[in-house]
Amino acid sequence: MAPVIEEVRPTLVITTGTAGGIGTQCEVGDVVVSPIVRFDCLAKFKNKPFAQRHYSSSPANPSYFATARSLFKTNAAQLPRENTRLPKIVRVAPGALADSIVTTDFFGFDTSDNHYKLQGLGRVSEMGDAVLGLVAAETGKDAPRWLAIRNVSDPQIDAKNLTLIQQAQMAAQIYKGFGRWSSVCSAITCWATIAAEAAN
Repeated sequence: MAPVIEEVRPTLVITTGTAGGIGTQCEVGDVVVSPIVRFDCLAKFKNKPFAQRHYSSSPANPSYFATARSLFKTNAAQLPRENTRLPKIVRVAPGALADSIVTTDFFGFDTSDNHYKLQGLGRVSEMGDAVLGLVAAETGKDAPRWLAIRNVSDPQIDAKNLTLIQQAQMAAQIYKGFGRWSSVCSAITCWATIAAEAAN
């Protein structure tokens, strides 16, 4: 990642993709746009200096987010019937650590009994975004602005009457069924973010 940034010298770097929702407020298709990311390394990298660190950048320009939300409507029928509303864009503030995107070094997902202790750490969990924050921190003053844009591909899993294996299977089934359709929302949001940058 660092060599690419050094060679291309972008003004903004976006890391994007799917993520697991944390908390009951998340629905499949929601998009989190965050200038703050944090590591929650409890496995392979638990003894690394960055294992529990967080990093911040500048907030997103929301000028085109209303347009992005209007475009979500055309994709809504492809999302789970259990959704109670259209997907929303959650714009995180640079200091809002509790709303950050959480990068784990293990396959974890949010459950109603908080098995992986993700609740309170952020809005969604995935396995890569905080690396960008780490690279930017190591690059120093020459680092570009960056954002993490993640769509919820699977919501909190109800742990009642299900084993942990069954919960993981349910999360995987939801991801398999709706991961690509929920990704349409983050793709649209990335477009809106880049369009706002280009307009300035």
